[in-house]
Amino acid sequence: MGLLYFADGNGANLTKEAYVVDPTSLACVVPVTTTTTAAYFNRTATTRDKIVFTHDDKTTTSGHRCREIAFAIARAANSSLSEGTMIDMADLDNNKFYLNLSFITGLVVHLNTSESNTTIIR
Repeated sequence: MGLLYFADGNGANLTKEAYVVDPTSLACVVPVTTTTTAAYFNRTATTRDKIVFTHDDKTTTSGHRCREIAFAIARAANSSLSEGTMIDMADLDNNKFYLNLSFITGLVVHLNTSESNTTIIR
């Protein structure tokens, strides 16, 4: 299984401008607003990292983008091609996207969150 790479478009030279994660730490992917989706990755028993993706609003036509983001992460995590590699999931620095994730226009990395409204799945 490979690692997943995310970059926010600011050069990936400072903390939280890029994020690499083992996909097995994925806890959940949830819609936040009609134009944002959050993916949570387990860090410890009580904290997790969060990536908030900004995207277009498709809720009235084809459904929330949450499903497509979750599907792409699951697909990358289960791909035999990803063995020992790093997959560009949403690299806004180099305009590289996995599958059809090019609808992502921004992302923000939050490290060590402990939000009470999400349950850590083990």
